[in-house]
Amino acid sequence: MPVDQEYIYSLLRKYKDRTATEAEKEELVSWYRQRAERDSVFPEDEHVVAESMRVRLHHEITRPQHDRRRQWLAAASILLIIGVSVGLYLRPTAGVDPGDITPGSHQAMLVLVDGTKISLTEAANGNIASQENIQITKSGDGQLIYTLAPNRQGTATASGYNTIETPKGGQYQVVLPDGSKIWLNAYSSLRLPLNFSEGAERRVELKGEAYFEVSHQPTRPFTVVSGQHAVQVLGTHFNVKAYADEPDIKTSLLEGKVRVTAGTHSVTLAPGQQSRLAEGNITVAEIDTREAVAWKEGYFMFDDERLEDIMRSVARWYDVEVVFDNDALKEETFGAVTTRFTRISTLLEIMEQTGDVQFRVEGKTIHISSKQPV
Repeated sequence: MPVDQEYIYSLLRKYKDRTATEAEKEELVSWYRQRAERDSVFPEDEHVVAESMRVRLHHEITRPQHDRRRQWLAAASILLIIGVSVGLYLRPTAGVDPGDITPGSHQAMLVLVDGTKISLTEAANGNIASQENIQITKSGDGQLIYTLAPNRQGTATASGYNTIETPKGGQYQVVLPDGSKIWLNAYSSLRLPLNFSEGAERRVELKGEAYFEVSHQPTRPFTVVSGQHAVQVLGTHFNVKAYADEPDIKTSLLEGKVRVTAGTHSVTLAPGQQSRLAEGNITVAEIDTREAVAWKEGYFMFDDERLEDIMRSVARWYDVEVVFDNDALKEETFGAVTTRFTRISTLLEIMEQTGDVQFRVEGKTIHISSKQPV
């Protein structure tokens, strides 16, 4: 029996608005599972496997070409809202080798104030360094924890900075002595002061991208510095993207309030807003914050973004080089939602299906060209 496209989309809209009844949710899941079973791709879990369902939605529901990508992205966003665990049941297209390139993982290097380098990838769990009044511990889940040493609470003897660096294909989380948490994205570095005792300035320096959950301390502002760009907060959740190869610096606010300063320019952000520093000017726009922090949640999430911008993020995470056979392809726009923890072929397949480009993987290089007419 042919699927009623409008009815399926009505169910998706209800999912997105959180108004779907349990019966309607079950109906949508049943619709998906029937098609998955037909192709012998049948998840065992009662909850729909997010990426498999996303691909099925994209293939099964046909809409006019001009709005197909946006509707597909909306459907994928719904699955993110539901919070379904990610599993992949995808069949790569002929142009993409499924055995090509694996995703990034928890990798980082800790550079101590004296220049000593400690590979957090290779170091055993437990205490890995002690400095003045600071103990540094590696946990078993990609997390580095700074704590004030016992009986040294409130002392301010430590000085200098440590640096945590993630390579391409790496990410790491840091917990500071004040309880603040920082997630560091691929190819980024974070410079941290050793002195986090009471009265000391809470100031870190970022190159690359990081998500911050800052502990609220009214008398001690927390400042994130990226070159001439600074974000000052008291306690809030926000994301800063400040890669050297990007044309701008973006600060996205999820909770609380932050003040963004660059030179003589300054703006205050409210939740749901993003500042953009480009060519010395700061602009502010309303955004879907899920896109800004999707990387931290384990997803790629792009909404009508330029292909060149998308591939910068892809290259950092998979540690690959990207070559455009035609510079005009850099301006192509795409929507894509997929897990970051799968081979690169999954993302490339999605983009091939939704656009007019094709990808060729040669070693650690991705070649992008125009799709050949059938």
